[in-house]
Amino acid sequence: MSEDAGEGEIFKFRILLRSQDTETKRVSLASFSSLGPRSMWGISPQTNLLPSTRRDETSDVVNILLLSPSDPRSVLETIAEASTKNADSSKNTPVELRFYVVEERPEVLARHFLLLHILYDRTVPVRQRAALYLEVFGNASVRDKTAAYLEEKGKALVDLVLDGKEQQGMEDMLDLSLLKQRELDDLADVFASWRTSQESDLREMRDEVLRSFYRDRYDCREGVVDWDYHAQVKPHASIIHPIQFRDWRLNGQAFEFGVGAAYVRDNPSLVGPREKRDFARARLSDNLKMDVVTGPFVCHGATCDRSDPLADGLFEIHNKGTGAEQHRYSATDVALYNITRCMWQVGTGKEYRMKLKGDVLSGLGSEEEDPGSPFQNRDRNQAAPVDAKVFPVNDPRKIFKKKFRKFFDVAFVSHGASGLLRDSDLLDLLKEDAEVVVETCRFDLTKNASSKEVAIKIIREALLVKENIVEMDSSVALGDCLLRLKLRRNLF
Repeated sequence: MSEDAGEGEIFKFRILLRSQDTETKRVSLASFSSLGPRSMWGISPQTNLLPSTRRDETSDVVNILLLSPSDPRSVLETIAEASTKNADSSKNTPVELRFYVVEERPEVLARHFLLLHILYDRTVPVRQRAALYLEVFGNASVRDKTAAYLEEKGKALVDLVLDGKEQQGMEDMLDLSLLKQRELDDLADVFASWRTSQESDLREMRDEVLRSFYRDRYDCREGVVDWDYHAQVKPHASIIHPIQFRDWRLNGQAFEFGVGAAYVRDNPSLVGPREKRDFARARLSDNLKMDVVTGPFVCHGATCDRSDPLADGLFEIHNKGTGAEQHRYSATDVALYNITRCMWQVGTGKEYRMKLKGDVLSGLGSEEEDPGSPFQNRDRNQAAPVDAKVFPVNDPRKIFKKKFRKFFDVAFVSHGASGLLRDSDLLDLLKEDAEVVVETCRFDLTKNASSKEVAIKIIREALLVKENIVEMDSSVALGDCLLRLKLRRNLF
């Protein structure tokens, strides 16, 4: 094992703290199974990471650490919430948000760049941009025009990371100072691999992973999918329709829009470039970077902010008490509402409100009222609703340095990074009265119900036995898939 990989083990973080050297990397996937170490989405809903004690103190700088979040869902939600709170504040100074996003794999970091780029792309109206975001986010296959869009943005992002060229204001939002040149080159390789001329054989790759997961159950996989849905998904997120869940599990399609839309091109953002040294010997599944069991629905499609009086209507159930209950709307509607709401609030600084029940796009009004990028449409002398900056981090050891001691106001710890919760080094990074948001394994469908209960109990006990940590709240509606904790008094 290389010196870098050995040094990483002292943090007891088997997924993130690993060397980039593929010849020496050893990753334990015992608890991940088909979720994989390179999952492109998390297993918890988007959440506002603004600290509760500072939600009204918008002049303060808020430093937020995200450990292996897999996607920028909570970054979007936090910026959207801060945008409206700051717009309503009498203070003219914009809130300053600093997101330190730690992802080991360049393919995952590249997706963060892409999805944030879509968020701020003023060339596409919000109504189309929200659907585009979800299509890229959760589908194995995309439309021809989406594949062309990804190729174009891949070229733009290569220019951004290598030459710092202006890209819709993203050069101001993304601070690349914590990335080495080698890591920037790796990102550029990923962006360059999104060319439409480069065929990825994603369907074959996905089928190989499915066969590996189901083994002798492959021929009856539809029954396995049905069991997983009714035993693990429906009790906590019945808004996810069984047909929609089955279609994603079998074919990789989560969000589809428009009647007769042809999703015929592989989604290149889910497939990274093969390792150069092992290109000739690489198996197809080595290139597959996506989860094939749990799905992307929970991130944006399982719940939403209910401050809009019409938002509750998205969860309307027909035929209650008859044994034939059915949701009127689906996870696609909820996800489209969430993304539209984020884009609207980031762009305008105003709360998003639907005008018609069930029409998640009705709050946009006419095409002329559809806001573009806040970076571009703002007057140059007008302060942005939120001054947000994202610091991508490829090597987690950079965070565990003296300069970051007592630095972060909030830390988000994903399920994959939960092993770090037992390490006192994480607490050393947090300020007094800091908050910790922990993603549990509630929606990890590779675990059975009893093992999930045990795992969540272990996390609670490991944290709450510390007298200075208290639990604030949890996502009860979705079965405790998120735990929010707060540090009390001086830990150090």
